[in-house]
Amino acid sequence: MPRLAVPPGSLEIFAEAARLRSFKNAAATLALSTSAVSQAMRKLEERLGCALFARTRTGVALTAQGERLLRHVDEGFRHIRLGLDAVRRNAERPLSFTSPPGIAAQILGPALVEIMTHHDSDIRIAADEAPDFESYHDYDVAILYGAGAQKLRDVEPLGPDVFAPVCAPDLAREVTDVTALSQQLLLTNETNAVSWEDWFTENDADWPGPRRLHYNRVNYIMPSLLRGAGVALESLRLLSPHLARGELTVCAPPGTRPIIRDLTYLYVTPNRSRRARVREIADLIRQRCRTGTDGILLH
Repeated sequence: MPRLAVPPGSLEIFAEAARLRSFKNAAATLALSTSAVSQAMRKLEERLGCALFARTRTGVALTAQGERLLRHVDEGFRHIRLGLDAVRRNAERPLSFTSPPGIAAQILGPALVEIMTHHDSDIRIAADEAPDFESYHDYDVAILYGAGAQKLRDVEPLGPDVFAPVCAPDLAREVTDVTALSQQLLLTNETNAVSWEDWFTENDADWPGPRRLHYNRVNYIMPSLLRGAGVALESLRLLSPHLARGELTVCAPPGTRPIIRDLTYLYVTPNRSRRARVREIADLIRQRCRTGTDGILLH
């Protein structure tokens, strides 16, 4: 960008002196001496090669060139103020965070509430099952889930998603082999990246047929799963809290394999004016949502 022919500070002094029609009053407003204002205007006139002020008994008056310059300087400062206000509003708006509902509800909800007890900003959470790999830049922090996330260049992985059959401990005793599993009610999350068909194919097993209960969100599956109504195929990331408390257990029949996919990624805004404010949330996600090679949360 080409440099200005004059120091920007001298234009601020010029605008104030022109507005007040007085070097003395401009000096008082800007916390400068009258001689400093007078000297700055003399140097500005020398650089521009024209007179901007005509001295009068009561102060100063603008010349035609001074009037012309003032119009442009005022317009320039107006745009600068608009830019500063826009940046300030951007820095002050609530922190925004988007995540799949399962992660937001099962893993991050209590931790975010804890953060709010000592955070001086509002936090806005948006949760949607449908992957959105285009508008995530509109958020300060985003957890992206799905096969398309690994193609993005400005995200970081949060560990593998390991999919295995999971059920209540009492029901797990009945799942002794693949045949016994196929006879259970299979709880199906229609938004899942991995299906029951995928799991049976991966394990060279016959697909048992249509005896399934379909849901469109993992949160809807949880009540049926916890009371032992059926077996779900879910990412162990989402169910880690329940597995740790013994409310659920992996009930994969002996000799079967889980399905392992890299599906969950973290995006953090590159906006410097907001990164300091979102750092705590981003670090919380890295701590609470990252999985080990077994798909279980490391935290």
